[in-house]
Amino acid sequence: MRRAAWNADRTLSVRDDAQRPPAEGEVRVQVVNAGICGSDLHWYRGDFQPDGGRTPGHEIGGIVAAAGAGVDHVQEGDVVGVEPLLRCGNCGHCISGHYNQCQVAGGLIGIAVDGGIAQDVIAPGVAVFKAPRGIDGEVAAMAEPLACSVHGYNMITLGQGETVLVIGGGTIGLTAQLAAQAAGANVIMLARHKHQQDAARRLGAAEVIGEDDAGQQRLQELARDDAVDVVAECVGGHADTIRQSVDVVRRLGRVVVLGVFAIDNAGFNPLTLLGREITMVGAVTYGKLGGRMPDYQQALEVLTGCSEEARSLITHRYNLTDVNQAFETALDKRSKSIKVHITPNV
Repeated sequence: MRRAAWNADRTLSVRDDAQRPPAEGEVRVQVVNAGICGSDLHWYRGDFQPDGGRTPGHEIGGIVAAAGAGVDHVQEGDVVGVEPLLRCGNCGHCISGHYNQCQVAGGLIGIAVDGGIAQDVIAPGVAVFKAPRGIDGEVAAMAEPLACSVHGYNMITLGQGETVLVIGGGTIGLTAQLAAQAAGANVIMLARHKHQQDAARRLGAAEVIGEDDAGQQRLQELARDDAVDVVAECVGGHADTIRQSVDVVRRLGRVVVLGVFAIDNAGFNPLTLLGREITMVGAVTYGKLGGRMPDYQQALEVLTGCSEEARSLITHRYNLTDVNQAFETALDKRSKSIKVHITPNV
């Protein structure tokens, strides 16, 4: 079994390991596609030091190669998506469906344990979801980023006919657009780069605006008209988008924060939050809220209605041998990449 593994200098090498059978409660998945996430790039560019020898990759679509004892919801040959969250299953958070907050065995496949940039990945059976008919392994790998937005919208109860402003035209922003549209909402996309704006139009955004002067004027109009019911913040990093979200959303509106920030001060005026009675929610990964279908399974169902649109977001595909080039492409904004995938078994 060939897999990518981190080196001490934060590059990746390809290693050959003996293939192991799944233990009780586990599933061995033959990986069809594994996406490179922005969080993976933190390790590649040196923000964090990766565990030497660890295989990255938590956006995984594939085919069941073998199921361990006690696993009966999937069988060999099934197309599946792998929800990469690890959890204990017994703590209060897990029992309540907030297993993304598990502090006992929390972590991600691809960070805490070996991930999907490999020919095979071993995953807990509870994390392996059978894909609906018509969803292949490539599209199933898009369920993970999509599930983040599904989770966020479930937290703020997005309603049909509402207007959602998505801030940020990367993978999280564009999949947030797909999730909002699937819920019956109208989407306005604010994106910096032309290729992101073009993608948002192709996916069916009601309106696309840029970060130029005209875009800023349009945001002021939207704020003045109380036109935005929900803002999905999908940028994070060092951006000023929390303040921007609070300033543009209508009175009694909601802001869902999906971007991962690298700052400790969001820089918005709390009187705006107070005076306009805005609800702000942070949403991380996914879970199973309020007795609903798991967010990840919902994401797979959403993909049945937009599989080709989701596939169109995969702008670059590399085999396992070219894994470092794949990471360079994902890191380089000049590549115009949206989602870069590794196809380990090609």
